[in-house]
Amino acid sequence: MARAANPHLKQQLVDAATEIFASHGLAVARVSDITDRAGASKGAFYLHFASKEAAYSEIARAFLDQLLVLLRTQSIAMCDACADGVPERVAQADHQFMEFLWQHRRPLAMVLDGAVGTPYASMQDEFIDSVLRHMRESISAHHRAYPQLANVIDAEFAATMATGTVFMYARRIIREHQPPFAAEHLVAFRALFAAGQSPEVAEMMRATDPTRSLLVDPAQPAPGATAP
Repeated sequence: MARAANPHLKQQLVDAATEIFASHGLAVARVSDITDRAGASKGAFYLHFASKEAAYSEIARAFLDQLLVLLRTQSIAMCDACADGVPERVAQADHQFMEFLWQHRRPLAMVLDGAVGTPYASMQDEFIDSVLRHMRESISAHHRAYPQLANVIDAEFAATMATGTVFMYARRIIREHQPPFAAEHLVAFRALFAAGQSPEVAEMMRATDPTRSLLVDPAQPAPGATAP
């Protein structure tokens, strides 16, 4: 009797390929590295993917598509939150985005570092462009809700700076082994941004800053952290 096909095989190959691409990069990775990690044959791999490049493209594209859906949803939510005068929802969306990056740090590593020297390196630019568009929409919503900010903070500059911060934060967390305390980092980032403004603007930014509501008792474990 023929052995039944393994319904989880493709996911096992995807998981293995994600780890190999994130750790070694597409240029160096071999199909045998992926199949050895997945406990599968090369024939099984080629049943699902035409090549290692096809596997990389499919996995990276799925991650970028998820990111785009999240950012589109958040842009709408942020615009509504600013219009409704509920800044707490903006902070919650920021926190959700940072948690998304942590939960998807292996495909994130693929996109940021895994395709250097290959035609797929442009996927890093897609990540940056998606975040930049989101930041532009978010900052524009803030300016509509708080016109005073629009007079002192250039929207394009602020969006570019915020995107650069996200990019460097993403590069940091792909090398971390413990979940970052995202809410604490948000508070620090906003405080740093306010510090560069005039006292009047800085005070207004602090007054409308919702991120501290995300902080928990420092004596408690960070969200998602495991107890020692």
